[in-house]
Amino acid sequence: MAFYTVQGRTNYYVSVGEGHPVLLLHGISNSGRAWAPQVPALVAAGYRAIVPDQAGHGASSALSAPFGVTDLADDMEALIDQLGIDRLDIVGLSLGGMVALELALRRPRHVGRLIVANSFDRTTMPEFKTMAEGWARIFEQPHGPVLRLEQNWPSLVSPGFQATEEGLRTWLVWHGIAASADGPSLAHVTRGVTDFDCTDRIGELAMPTLFIAGELDRMSPPDLSRTMARRAPQGTCQVIEGAGHISNVDSASGFTRIMLTHLDAAHARP
Repeated sequence: MAFYTVQGRTNYYVSVGEGHPVLLLHGISNSGRAWAPQVPALVAAGYRAIVPDQAGHGASSALSAPFGVTDLADDMEALIDQLGIDRLDIVGLSLGGMVALELALRRPRHVGRLIVANSFDRTTMPEFKTMAEGWARIFEQPHGPVLRLEQNWPSLVSPGFQATEEGLRTWLVWHGIAASADGPSLAHVTRGVTDFDCTDRIGELAMPTLFIAGELDRMSPPDLSRTMARRAPQGTCQVIEGAGHISNVDSASGFTRIMLTHLDAAHARP
């Protein structure tokens, strides 16, 4: 079944493959399709990839009020419970990374390995709130999601990727996703996530946690990932050379290799 209901809303997800489950959490204004470069590799490696559209995104129901990281984590807990999953790994990027952190802190005995890519441990700073409000106002304009994608594409993926055929294909797919997105819902999420702060809780992460950064990412600079990795008891950090903010897309092969190395370490024999 590709849908689940939580608090009267219907959310979309897809589950592909068999074996140990890996939950893949996308960034703001995107959808589960952002993980298309990684899903085949996960399935080939024997994992089960669970790929939701977070609330207000993609094929999931629209939102009518601000919706924050804790709310998104509530939804993911409902999905995990519906699927009857007792233990899983989580990979999250940007907004998805914050939701991944929240879930891992809530369910330490249920999360085996964690990957947090191009993300944040805190959004309560005035500069972040100002940036988020600017995004929200764009989303609320007519065709706002398309406008924001067109404006921000150069800051999302690396210049090298933009110039490739795969970069153009990705642009076309994402442009179509943005054209069908619900702008007010995205504005609700953008405003809702500005109260997240797990800085003082990162030291409570009970699982091996890999923080991935893009060398060229100006939204979530590499030093932020390095700092989070130092605070996590079992934290490590890898910076992907030449990658931008959506590092799993513009540097897909490198990201996938790093991801599988971290996940596979849990199943390696002595």
